[in-house]
Amino acid sequence: MTVPIPARRSSLIATGNSASQVDHGLKVGRTVALFRGVHVDARHAIELLPHFRAALATQGPLAVIAMQSAAVLHGLRWIPQEWSLLSQPVQTVVPPDDDHRQRRGLRLHRRTTNACDRTLVEGIPCLSVTRLLVELARLRLPELLVVQIIDGALFDKRTTKTELFSCLERFAGERNVAIARRRVERACEKVRSPQETRLRLMLADAGIRLDVPIELRDWDGELLAEGDLGIKKLLIWGEYDGYDSHSDRGVFRRDRIGDRALSRRGWNVMRFVDEDLNRPAAAVRDWEAAIAEAPARIAALGARRSPEVAEARRLLGFD
Repeated sequence: MTVPIPARRSSLIATGNSASQVDHGLKVGRTVALFRGVHVDARHAIELLPHFRAALATQGPLAVIAMQSAAVLHGLRWIPQEWSLLSQPVQTVVPPDDDHRQRRGLRLHRRTTNACDRTLVEGIPCLSVTRLLVELARLRLPELLVVQIIDGALFDKRTTKTELFSCLERFAGERNVAIARRRVERACEKVRSPQETRLRLMLADAGIRLDVPIELRDWDGELLAEGDLGIKKLLIWGEYDGYDSHSDRGVFRRDRIGDRALSRRGWNVMRFVDEDLNRPAAAVRDWEAAIAEAPARIAALGARRSPEVAEARRLLGFD
């Protein structure tokens, strides 16, 4: 008897196996009961997807993989590695009137879903990315982690902020929806690393209003350069340099050449690294100093230096 896909004990017996055969398979270690009454071949028991399938086999037809488990199934960026461990309970969503109970290794969340909230990944029913992100935002997870995960999904175009807000509107007034809305509001597209998110939120929490990302375009609208964050009207250009990518020789050279080009156009280029994230007060002071010095710096620049300088001088009332 082989059971490559998790199957209920009753189904195995109904398809021609005797009860003694099914029980013998468990006894000799040929099969494993991932959940009570749901068996799978032992060689598949160490894989994550069979655990998800086995969890759903214990539930009704409308149950779907959800929350942290669905984030793993969808392969979302920047999720904690421990969410992928077999020791973690499988998270599922079931209808509000479902009468199944919690069991060891399985966590049930009662939610109302519709067709657009459900999808298939590897043939496994689970929450759609948009509904999943809304549900993660409603959980008692650290805000930084949630915003990082949403940033990653937006970067990969797995959803949009419009879709997220539309989903949130369906649950207005429900528990933790206001918290979820704030977390979605704080998310940004085009964020290329979780540390960029951490830097952005750190500065925003200190009251620094940022343009994210910050772009430089020519008169025809063609993109000349794109930075992680900054303040366009003050000509402050910010970059977070992760060690793995920016220690590459080619990237290192391009960064420095790009910095000189931006400086010639009147920008104050500020680069931050992981150590800055470990001393947030100092990083905030650096930004506050750059903001305080910007008007005098821009006043000393000629308007013909670049279109950005001309615009900054106009906004500050110098011309």
